[in-house]
Amino acid sequence: MMAQHDFDVFGTAFAPGQPERDPLPLVAEFARRAERYGMDGLLAFYNHHDLEPWTTAATILQHTKALTPLTAVQPYTMPPATAAKLIYSLATLHHRRIDLNLITGATPYELEQVDDQLSHDERYERATEYMTVVRALLSSDEPVVHEGRFYRYRALCMFARLEPELQPRVFVAGSSAAGRQMAAAVADVAITHPEPVEQFADTFLGPGREGLQIGIRIGLVARPTDDEAWSAARALYPDDRRARLKTAMRKQSPSDWNRRLAQLATDDGRYDEVYWTGAFRSDKGNMPLLVGSYRKVADYLERYLLLGVSTVILAGMFAEEDFQHAAVVLADLRSRE
Repeated sequence: MMAQHDFDVFGTAFAPGQPERDPLPLVAEFARRAERYGMDGLLAFYNHHDLEPWTTAATILQHTKALTPLTAVQPYTMPPATAAKLIYSLATLHHRRIDLNLITGATPYELEQVDDQLSHDERYERATEYMTVVRALLSSDEPVVHEGRFYRYRALCMFARLEPELQPRVFVAGSSAAGRQMAAAVADVAITHPEPVEQFADTFLGPGREGLQIGIRIGLVARPTDDEAWSAARALYPDDRRARLKTAMRKQSPSDWNRRLAQLATDDGRYDEVYWTGAFRSDKGNMPLLVGSYRKVADYLERYLLLGVSTVILAGMFAEEDFQHAAVVLADLRSRE
């Protein structure tokens, strides 16, 4: 019989910001490790500190056989024509698909550095227009004429048409009204940091997600027993007063994600015996964690899959041990009939 669950799993690419050692073998070996342990792809972040994501994506392609880069696309960094040509060039050179993580925000000080004065909703509007142009350039070699609010092109020819099997999937994160609107317009996969599974079913999976694949970004702390898992989780994500104060302040964050997670991160921040906000509470990650025995974590993750989740992005996995523990959970899920 065929496995019941068909889902993709992305890790998070290793991209040191200010490396003390030669970073190339580190990034390459991390990508090979992710492939060995059954990842389908790696998410390459964008920020001013880390390595540039397109270069990281090229390294992933060069040092693996089938791993798909999920590359952050930030509109303020380059024109859509440049992005289209990069996607075309990488896909053509490696005969592999490059997926795109279309992002709109950044830390406030990074937006200030580039004098990006658009409002929250205007950044989503710009990103929607941006991806509309990119898709037009990747879909045809005919001249592109575009008269928009943010971009204008007069019969632009980039000769960047890709065959259907190499066309990128577009991932869009965001649960605000503007985020939902952008996802409906240009996304293939809508991504979020999920709430506990029953609450997630009532909120993120509401109207406006029709026709979209759904993805979640989480961390896993799974061990042979619950006690071992919770001991490891609390050692990895210790709580302190400074982090608690920052969590309380995030209840007023302009980010819908941060506000929702901050509301969940009260008391122990633990739900359904598995879902835990410890990474958020300790200021070591914005993702929720699933903590417990291999079986219990697999069972809880399966509940998301049964709601229609088709992509899982795993955060906080860097050491070989992290991949080994996650692989047990993923193998269990993929074998279920």
